[in-house]
Amino acid sequence: MLRPTEPGQDHPNVRYARFGSSEKPSATIAILIPVFKHSVLLSEAVDSALSQEAPFNVAVVIVDDGCPYPETAQVGQAYALAHDNVYYLRKPNGGLSSARNYGIEFSLRTFSDLEAVYFLDADNRITSSAMRVLLEYMRANKGIDWIYPNIDKFGIEWNGNYTAQYSRLLHVTFDNICEAGSLVSRSMLDAGVRFDETMKSGFEDWEFWLQAISLGFKGANHPFFGFEYRQRAESMLRDSNRRRESILGYIRTKHKKLFSADTLLRWEHEETPRYVAFGTDSYLVDLFTDPVVPHEKRGFEEFVKMFWAAQTEPETFGVPPFWLWMSPAHRDALKGFGLLHNILWLGERLSQSHHFVAIRFESDKDKLGVEVETLEEGKELAKRPLGWICSLGILQQCVADKSDDWVRTLRKPQPSPKIAEIVVRGPFSAEDIQGTALSSTNSLLATLGALRDSGYKTGADKRWIWRSAYFPDRSKYYEFLRHSLGASPIMPRLATEGGPLRVGLLLPIATFGGVEKVAYATARVLKNAGCEVHLFVFGKPVYNRIPDNDGIFDSINFLADDYPLWGGPNMFSGHDILMGHDENARSEEILGFLSGLDVIVNNQLAPANAVFGELRRRGVKIVNYVHVLDASEMGRAAGHPYLTLAYEHIYDSVLTCSRDMAEWLHGMGVPSAKLLHIPNAAGYPMSPEDVKRLTAARRQDREGPLKALFLGRLDRQKGIERIFAAARTLKRNGVAIDWRIVGSDVMDSGAGGSWKDRFADVGIRVEAPVYDSRRLSKLFAWADVFVLPSRWEGAPLSIIEAQRLGCVPIATNVGAVSELIDHKVDGILLRSDDDGVATHDLTHVLEAIGKSPNALKKLSERAIARANDRNWDKNLQPFLRQLHTWFPERLQTIRRTKVAVASSGKTANAPAASGDTGSDLAWRQSGRQTTAR
Repeated sequence: MLRPTEPGQDHPNVRYARFGSSEKPSATIAILIPVFKHSVLLSEAVDSALSQEAPFNVAVVIVDDGCPYPETAQVGQAYALAHDNVYYLRKPNGGLSSARNYGIEFSLRTFSDLEAVYFLDADNRITSSAMRVLLEYMRANKGIDWIYPNIDKFGIEWNGNYTAQYSRLLHVTFDNICEAGSLVSRSMLDAGVRFDETMKSGFEDWEFWLQAISLGFKGANHPFFGFEYRQRAESMLRDSNRRRESILGYIRTKHKKLFSADTLLRWEHEETPRYVAFGTDSYLVDLFTDPVVPHEKRGFEEFVKMFWAAQTEPETFGVPPFWLWMSPAHRDALKGFGLLHNILWLGERLSQSHHFVAIRFESDKDKLGVEVETLEEGKELAKRPLGWICSLGILQQCVADKSDDWVRTLRKPQPSPKIAEIVVRGPFSAEDIQGTALSSTNSLLATLGALRDSGYKTGADKRWIWRSAYFPDRSKYYEFLRHSLGASPIMPRLATEGGPLRVGLLLPIATFGGVEKVAYATARVLKNAGCEVHLFVFGKPVYNRIPDNDGIFDSINFLADDYPLWGGPNMFSGHDILMGHDENARSEEILGFLSGLDVIVNNQLAPANAVFGELRRRGVKIVNYVHVLDASEMGRAAGHPYLTLAYEHIYDSVLTCSRDMAEWLHGMGVPSAKLLHIPNAAGYPMSPEDVKRLTAARRQDREGPLKALFLGRLDRQKGIERIFAAARTLKRNGVAIDWRIVGSDVMDSGAGGSWKDRFADVGIRVEAPVYDSRRLSKLFAWADVFVLPSRWEGAPLSIIEAQRLGCVPIATNVGAVSELIDHKVDGILLRSDDDGVATHDLTHVLEAIGKSPNALKKLSERAIARANDRNWDKNLQPFLRQLHTWFPERLQTIRRTKVAVASSGKTANAPAASGDTGSDLAWRQSGRQTTAR
C-alpha cells in the first residue's frame, strides 16, 4: 500500500487505510462521510458532524473515494489535522458502496466502544442534537436496529412525512423508505450487513436495508432529529430512477425470499392486517390477514379512534381495507370445514364489484360448496345473513353520508345497495346456522353509528402534521402486495415457518369420478406423511362429501367464478390451449387463489397450465397427474396427455397411473427423469375385517344365474351400447343373467332414447348412481362379474375395487387395463377394436363363465390375491421420495415399504422398490413392450 506524500502524512488521523494504531481511540458513534467530487460541500457536512452536542464521543470518518479534485484531499486532511476525532481515509475509487464499507471496516477495527454508525453524505448535513437524540432513542427501544429520518430538503425545498410505523411490507414493495442518512446499530454491522459494491447505478442503500430485513433486523423513524437533505435539479438519485426497473430486477433476484408470497403475507398480517372482524357479541375487534394465526385484538373504542386518525393522516395511521361482521362461532364453523380462508377471499373479490357481500349458511350433509349470486332488481335476500363483508371505501362513504336511509335498507328483503350473496352449504348443525342476539346486520349498522357519532370525528378533515405526505395510505398497502406478486386477490393463508409441506390438489370438479378418487387417495397418503393438504375446485363450486375423506383436507377452496375448463385461442397438436397472457387465463386471479403452496398437483385441470410457469419461477413445484388418453369421435387419440406435451417444460414431475402412459409420454418427448409411475389402487379404503367378512361370504356356494354388474356413466366411452347388445342377445338365447346396471341415465339422441328406457325393454332396471363406499362394497360382493367393455380407459379403479372383493372383472383391453388384469388368471380381457367383436366376446364370455362355477371360483380367488397387493401407501412411495428430495427439511419421515415380487416372477404390476430414487421408473424395470394407446 502506497503511503501518502501530501503534508501531514505522519499524522495518525491522515492515512491510506492503515487500520488501527498503537492508540485506542474512543467513539460511541462514528459518522461516516464518503466523498467524491463534493470538495466544497464537504466542509458543511463535517462542520455539522463536529457540532454534535452529546455526552459521548463522536468520531467523524471522511472516506475520500479516489476523488480527482485535489481540493477534496486538502479539506479532508485539514479537518483531520485540526481535530483529534476526525479521520481522513483515501482509497482508490470504487463507488459509494465501496466507500461506505471502507469506513465501516475502519470504524469497527478502530473504535472498541463503538455502538452505532451514522451515514452522512458529503452534500447533506445534520443538526447539533441529532446523535444524542438518536442514540437515546435506540438505547430506549431494544427492538430497533436502525433509525431513519423524515426528509427535509433544501435547495429544491420539500418536507416529507416518514413518521408512520415502520413497515417491511412497504419497504420491499413500494420504495426505499429509509434514507441512507440513518443511525445503524453495531449489531447489524457485526452480522455482516454491508453495501453491495457491484451496485454502482443507485439504490445501493435500499439493498442495504433489505439485507438487514432478511437477517431479522428492524428499523424505526424518528421525526425530529434534524436531517437536512440537499436536493438539486440533477442528482445520482434522479439518474438511478431512470434505471429503476433493471436495478429492481437485480434486487429481487438477490433477495428472492423477501419478495415471496409467504414473507410478504406474514408482514401484512403483522403490520397492516387486511381484515377487521367485528364479533356480534363482543366489544373487541380482530385485525388479521390470516384469521387462524394469532393476531391483534383491540377494544372497539380504540378502533374508532384509529379510524378517525386514519381519515386525518392516512399515510401515518390506518385501518384494514376489508371489514367483516360475523360472530366468532360462525367463523369457527367455517374454519371447522376448512372454508374460512376461501370465504374471506371470495368476499374480498366480490366487495370490489358490490357494495356489500352477504354470507349465509345452508345445511347439507352430503355436500360442501358455495353459491355466489348477485341480487338483481326485484330479487330478495332469501334469509337473514349471518355475516357481511364490505370494503373500507364503502364504509367511509356511508360515514360521510348525512342520511343513513340507503344503508339501513340492508335490513329489508330488497336492499338498495348492490349486494352479492355467498351461500355456504355444508353439514352445519342447527347451532351453527342459528343467529345471534345481535344480528350481523344490526352489528354493521351499530358500527356505522358509532363511527358517525364519535367525538374523534371533529376536525378530521384537517391534517395533523405540516409535512407533505409521501407514503401511500396504510389501508392501501394490500395493493402494493398484489402488485408485487402479480396476483389479485391473494388467498389470506399464512405459512408456518418450518411447518409442514403445503400441497394443493387441483380438480375441475369434485364429484365421484376416477380422477377425483385418485386425488383423494393421494391426499390421504400425503396427510399421513405429515403434509398440509388443500383442495382447489375450479369448476362447479361443490365438493360431494365422502365420509371416508373427512379430515383429510386442511382446506377446501372454490374459485366460484365462470372459469373455462377447456379451450383457448392457441393450438397445440389439435388441442385448444391457453397462454398466461390470454384474458381467459385470469392469471392474477388464479395466482392469488393458489398463493401459499409449496407443491401443486394438477389433476386434469387444463386452463391452469397457463399460470404454472409463473408459479414455478416463484419456487412452487408443479406436478402433473395424467390418468387417461381420451379418444375423439373419430377414434383419434386426444386429451390431457397432449397438454402434458404442450406444457412439459413447466412440470417438475409427471405422475402416470400406468406404464403404458409413461412409455407413451417418454416416446413423445417427456424426459424419463420427470416420469413417475404410480399404480392405481382401490378408490376408497376398507378395513381388513370388512374385506375378510365380505369375501368369506362369497366363498359359500352361490346358487342361481350369473350375477353381472356395471357401474359407471351410461355413455359411449364405457361401451354401454355393447352391454345392452350383449344383454339383449343373451336374453334371446335363453341365457339367464342377473343384471344390475348402476349409473347416470345419459341421454343419447343417436341411440333412440334414454338408456333407462332401453334397458327396461329387455327387463333390466337401471339403478341410480351409488357413491357411498359401503353400498359400493355390497354391490361388488353381490356380483360374480364386473363388466366394463370401454372404448378407452386409463387404469380404472373400479376394476381393482371389484377384484378386492372377488368380483371378476371382464373388460376390454384398452389403456392400462392389461396392467390390472392377467387374462384368464384374475379377470378376462376382451378385444376392443370393433363394436361387433367386443359385443361378441362379451356375450360369449358371460355365457361360458356362467356354466363354469369352478372356473369362476378360481378367477375370484386370484383376483382377491392380486388386489391385496395394491395399496396407495405403497404405490405413492416414489412420489413421497420425490417430495423428500425437493424438501428434505419439510418432509423428513417417509414410510419405507418393500415391494414383494409376484410369485410368477413378473414385475409388470410392481411399483418402484423403496430403495429406488425418485426418478427411477418402475415401468422401465419391467422390460415389457406395450403399444401406445
